[in-house]
This record gives sequence, C-alpha cells and structure tokens, in this order.
Amino acid sequence: MYCKWSAWHVEHCGAIAMALLCAGVIRLGILGKLQLYIHPRYTIFTLVMAGAGLIIALASMVVGYRSRHAVQTTACVRDNRTIAKVITALLFVMACAGFLFVRPATLSARAAVNRGIDRNSALTDANVSSALFDTTDYSQLGIKDWSSLLVHYDANFFVGKAASITGFVADNGNINIFFASRFFVTCCVVDAQPIGVPVYAPDWRHRYAPNSWLEITGEFIENPDADSPHKIVLKPSRIQSVAPPREPYVY
Repeated sequence: MYCKWSAWHVEHCGAIAMALLCAGVIRLGILGKLQLYIHPRYTIFTLVMAGAGLIIALASMVVGYRSRHAVQTTACVRDNRTIAKVITALLFVMACAGFLFVRPATLSARAAVNRGIDRNSALTDANVSSALFDTTDYSQLGIKDWSSLLVHYDANFFVGKAASITGFVADNGNINIFFASRFFVTCCVVDAQPIGVPVYAPDWRHRYAPNSWLEITGEFIENPDADSPHKIVLKPSRIQSVAPPREPYVY
C-alpha cells in the first residue's frame, strides 16, 4: 500500500501542483485581485486557461489513480531513494499549496526604488499618448501624465502649473523630497516599472511612511534643494492620506 501510494504521489506531483496553482489563479480572479499581478486586458484569458489547466490536472490524477489500481504489483522496495522522492514531491506540492493562502499584495516602495523610481524609464514615446502633448487642460492629468511630461519637457514648462496626483510614498534618499509613485504595467508585474513625481516636503520622513498612499495637490516649482538632481518638484498645498486604490497600477 505504501509503495502504491508513494509512487502515485511522485508520478503525479506535477499534476497536483498544476491543480493548486490554477486554483490559486482562479481564487485571485474571484477575489478581484488578479490585476495585482497582470494587466486587466489579460484577466479573462488567464482565468479561462487556469480553468482549463485545473480540469486537465484533475483528469490526469483521476486517470492515473485508476490505472495504478488496475495494475497488479508483485514487489515493493521501501528504500531511501523512494522516501526521498516522496518527500521531494510533498515539499513541491506544499510550496504550490501555499500560493492558495498567500495574501495578495502590490509591489512595494522598495521595489520602486530598486527599479529606478527617479528615471521614469517606462514612459518612452511608445507608451505615451500623443494627445497628452496637445492638451491645454492640465486639471485632469494624473500621475502617469505628469510623469510623462517630466520626461519630455524642460523646467520652464512646469513652473506655476497646478497638479493633483495620487500615489504611494517612495524614499529616494533625500530628506526634503519623496516620490509620489505608482507602477506602470505593460503585461504583468514582472515587467512593471516605477513612475513618479518628486514632491518637495522638507522633513517628510517624520510625517509620511514609505508605502503609504497620499493624495497630493500643489504647484510645480523650481527645486529649492540644490543637492537634488531634479530641477522641478511639486510643492504641495494639501496632502491627504487615502486608501490604496482598487487598481494600484497604471497602464
């Protein structure tokens, strides 16, 4: 009985893992958290493929279990290699099972800093709408729009313009300036790149914690901090703590 049971686990640990991973993806879809990991346009496709994968994995396990019971075994060797295979298979399955219980989470401020928050490198011409550069109404622009403009225009363009943005706090190492940030996602979180707007708020670390979400209203000015490489910063007139948005990334 041990040999049959252990062999079935070893042979089908891949199918078990696949079933658990697919079930985890479906769970994220049900909870409405799948967009924390992939672009919303891929949600339906991902859920359909996860459903198909779950059915295939379950069918594979059922067929394999029935086939094994239909075969008469004449010997069973309970040696160290067999035990090692069983333990390896169980550990692999347990790791995949953990995916079902992991709390969904967004990318953090540390990830934004590590990926280069101060470069806005994701906002190339290919990722920016041409209509943005023709607009004359700046009141409706969000953090992605302002981050794009910061890449493409010089300091004179911004001085005196008002902005209202929402993002999480990212520490770029300056005691007077933090970045209001979000992640720009093309496909999934693997390719997510940070974007953001530098906010001038002296001694900000005593008031705002990294990863906290803020709604910031203010006006662009020339940077008073001579030690900062950023020529333009947003000087806030109002900063309000807010809950993380349902869709924390921008696309």
